Order: sequence, then C-alpha cells, then structure tokens
Amino acid sequence: MGMASSQARFLQLTARLNNTEFQGQQINQQRTLLSNESSQAYNSLLGMTVPTPPSKTDYTKTVYTFAQGAYDYTIDSVYPNADNQNYTINYTRSGNLVGIVNTSTSATIRQGTNPDSSVSGDAVDWLANGSQLYEVNANFVHEGKTGEELFQQMFNNTSGAEMSDYYVYISTDANGIESYKFILKDDVEAISVSSTASGLADIWEQGTVNTKEALTTDSGSVIFDTSGRMTSVIIDGVEYVLNAETTTDDDAYEDAYNQYEYEKYQYNQYVAEVNAKISIIQLQDKKLELQLEQLDTERTTITTEIEAVQKVLTDNIDRTYKVFNG
Repeated sequence: MGMASSQARFLQLTARLNNTEFQGQQINQQRTLLSNESSQAYNSLLGMTVPTPPSKTDYTKTVYTFAQGAYDYTIDSVYPNADNQNYTINYTRSGNLVGIVNTSTSATIRQGTNPDSSVSGDAVDWLANGSQLYEVNANFVHEGKTGEELFQQMFNNTSGAEMSDYYVYISTDANGIESYKFILKDDVEAISVSSTASGLADIWEQGTVNTKEALTTDSGSVIFDTSGRMTSVIIDGVEYVLNAETTTDDDAYEDAYNQYEYEKYQYNQYVAEVNAKISIIQLQDKKLELQLEQLDTERTTITTEIEAVQKVLTDNIDRTYKVFNG
C-alpha cells in the first residue's frame, strides 16, 4: 500500500473511529436518561404511603349512661376545669314523652262558622272537617279546661310548639268519643280566601314524641375506680351511678374499610404501572447496551486496523527518507 493510499485509509478509519465513539457517547447519554427515569419511578414508589387496614379498636369506645325518670342520659365528654376541682360534663338527654305529633292525616279546611255549644272561646272564620276552629288561649274553655291548660297537657313543651301557632277543634268519632285536634295557623291561612274554597291541612294531636337534648354543666364531679374508669357523676348535687358499655361503630368501620380497599386498589394499580414502566426502561436499556457492545467491538476492530495502517505509514516514511539520505 502506497503512502497516499495509506494516508487516505488512515483518515477514513479515524473518521469511522470518531463516529463510533460519538455514537457510543450518545448511547451512554440515553442510558443515563433511562437510569434517571428509572430512579424517579422507584422514588415515587418510596414516597407513597402503603394503605393500612383500619382497626376495629379505633371505632370502639366505652359509652357511659344513666337513667332518671322518663329520660336516658349519655355522657358525651368529661374534662377537668382550670381549677382542677370541678369537671365540665357534656351529656345528652333523650326519651319518649307524651307530646304533640303530626298524625300524617289531613283535615278539609274551608271558610265558615259552626259554633260548638260545649266550647267557649275565640272562634275564627274557619272550619276543619266541618267543626269550628278556635284560638288556643285562656278564652278557650272546654269541660272546664282552658286553652292554656290544654296546651300544657297535650303539647308537653315538645317540638318547640307555641300556642299561638295553632288552632284547635273538637273532633267526635263514630263512637261519640271527643278528642282535641290541632291545625297550624300557617296551613289554614295558606288556603285561598273564598266562600267555596277548601284545602287540606295536617292534623296534629297528642302522641309519643322522641326528644333529644344536649346539656352541659361546668360544676360537675366525677368519681373513678382504681382502673381509671368512671363509676358515677355528680350533676347539680345529685350523684348518678354510670353504666359502662363498650360499643363499636360498625358503619364507620365498614366505611373506613371500604376506603382502605379503594386506596389499596389505587396503590396496587400505581405500583403495577410503575413496574411496567421500569420493565420497558430496562428493555430499552438492554437494547442500548447491546448496541454499545457492538460499537465497542467495532471500535476495537477500527483501532487495530488504524494501528496497522500507522505501521505501514511509518515504514513508508522510513523507506522514503532512507532513499533521500542515501
């Protein structure tokens, strides 16, 4: 091989070597990017909170109760006051009492008058099922009972009722039994004013009313046993012995468990997506690794050939200069 052709071959091989090394650098950069993506994917998994199932103990508590008369009482919370002598006790009073209730039946209301001889009072120009409606006040008297007494007896201060909210009439059933019926004034007065107009209004009468009232005292006392459990409370100077019952809020626990199942599904779904992404990254990296090995083999071959061409060039140079030196 002549010097010119050897030099041309050397330049060609050098260019190929540079191109091969450049491709290797590009592949290494791609592998670095893939490595960063893989690390980010793993880090996103490490940053996730693994869902944990709820414990029933978290939804189980000791409920303290006591009874007094027609009422049942439940202790909601107890905590000491700043003086460290008395306790603030928050409690709920509930019970079934006699009081005014909506009967879910209706009376036909129309304008008119039909005085009841057994009743004295302030009649209004309205009839309920043909019976005269009256104001509920002290002027209403039936069998010696005033409207005020009637109200206190039948309403029993339930439902936030006020006498001024109602009209009353006497109803007689098929057996001749009389009873008091009440109609809300607002329902009556909502009917169009006309001599022929009629409408329906709900009937209210005495029945069983469930009451629930939140109460509190800032000067209560609490007695504990040796285990720290409350045994009794003193409210307004009266001691009440407590019944302790452990209860579990099954509905709340079920809701929490359903939420856990949902979060677990989301977590597993995300983990599967990340693992699939990492698998794809690993396949891409493996492909690039094989390309890099091929380039490395090619580089080794080119380097060996360059060394051979360099030797030929060196020999040619030596022979040339020996001719001139001779």
